[in-house]
Amino acid sequence: MRTTRHSLGTLVETDVLVIGSGASGCGAALGARDQGQDVVIIDKGKLESSGCIGGGNDHYMAVLDEPGEPFDTADDLVKFYAKPLNGWTRNMLVNGWYNHMRHFLDILGAAGVDFGRKSDGTYVRTQGFGQPGRWWVHISNGMTIKRVMARLVHESGVHVLDRIMAMRILTDHGKACGCLGWNVRTGEYVIIRAKTVVSTQGRSATRGTDNSTHNAFNVWMYPYNTSAGVVLGYQAGAAVTELDTYQRATLLPKGFGCPGMNGINSSGAHELNALGERFMCKYDPMCENGVRNNQIQGTFQEQMEGAGPPFYMDMRHVDPEVVRELQYVLMPGDKATFGDWADCTGTDFQHKLLEVEIGELIFGGAIAVNDAFESSLPNLFSGSVFLYCSGAMCGGYESGRQAAMRASG
Repeated sequence: MRTTRHSLGTLVETDVLVIGSGASGCGAALGARDQGQDVVIIDKGKLESSGCIGGGNDHYMAVLDEPGEPFDTADDLVKFYAKPLNGWTRNMLVNGWYNHMRHFLDILGAAGVDFGRKSDGTYVRTQGFGQPGRWWVHISNGMTIKRVMARLVHESGVHVLDRIMAMRILTDHGKACGCLGWNVRTGEYVIIRAKTVVSTQGRSATRGTDNSTHNAFNVWMYPYNTSAGVVLGYQAGAAVTELDTYQRATLLPKGFGCPGMNGINSSGAHELNALGERFMCKYDPMCENGVRNNQIQGTFQEQMEGAGPPFYMDMRHVDPEVVRELQYVLMPGDKATFGDWADCTGTDFQHKLLEVEIGELIFGGAIAVNDAFESSLPNLFSGSVFLYCSGAMCGGYESGRQAAMRASG
C-alpha cells in the first residue's frame, strides 16, 4: 500500500481493494492475500465488530462429504441451491462455496472458534431450512467469531482502513479502478486506487417494515445494513439481480431480535397457533424444519385465518440436554444479550412456551456475477453472493482470489 496526501484528501494505492469488512469482506481479503497481492479493506465500521456476524453466530453451514453421512456431497448442495431465480451455477456453488467450507472450519477452529464435535472427532451438525442433509455445525462461542476473523485478517498483512464509508466505485475506461471514501469520524475524503475491486457489502437493506419492539437494534439483520453494495455497483455500471424477488422475513422471539431460529426449529420444536394447534406440517413436508419462507408464509396464513397471534414455539418435549445447549450456549452465541433478555422475561425453553412473531421484512438484491465472481463491469468482483455466514466467508474468499489473480495479471 502506498499513501500520498493531496488537496482533496488521502490517496491510497493497492492491488486489490475490498469494500466491506464483514464475513464476506474478511473472506475476500484473505483470499486475495493468499494469492500474494497487496490488499486494502475498508468499512464504515470497525473490523472487529463490523457486519452481520459482528453480533455473533450459532451455526456454520458446511457440506463435508463425511463417510456414511447422507446428502453430504457437492452434488447435494448443487441440487438444493442451483435455482433459476438466484442464478447460482454449479461452478459457482462448487468452486465458490463447497470447496472452501472445510478450509474455514479448519482455520477458524485453529484460531479459537469452538465448533461442536462428537467423541469420534466429527462435527456436531443438525438439519435446517428444508435442506436434505445435516449441514449446520454448532458453534459454542459464536459471540467471538468476528474478533477471530479480524485477527486472521490483521495477521495476514491486509491493510485495514476502519470507519471509511465507500461513496462511489471509481471507473476508468469502463473498468473498476478503486473507490471514493469518506471517514465517518473526521470527514476526510480518501481516494483508493486499485487494480481490482471486490464489493462485499452484503445483500440486504434492513429494513422495509417494523416489528413489535419498534427498536432499530432488535432486528434480524445487522441494523446498519444499507444495501449500498448493490447501489454502488449499479451506479458504476454493473448489472444487478434479484431486486424484485429478494424479500425475506423470519420468526423472532417476541420482544427481542432474531437469534437461533434455525437452532430452535432443528431441535425439534413445534410451532403452535393461538388455538394450541401445531400447524406447520400443512405448509411444508418437513414441518417447522422446512424452508424458512414456508414457515413465514404458514404463520402469516394462520394469522389471516384468525388462528393467531399469539404464536409459540414449544420445546417442552425436546431432550433436556438439547434444550439446555440451545438456550444457554447457542442462542447467546448468536446474540450475547439473549441471556439477559431471557432472565428479565422469565424465558425457559424447557418448561415454558416461547412466544414468537413474524419479524421485519428486509429487501435486497445482488450484483450479478459470472462463474469467476466478476460483474459485468470489468475488474469489479462481488463476494456477497451466497447466504449465511458460511456463504459469505466462502463466496468472499473466492471473489478475492479471483480478483487477485486478475490483479496479478
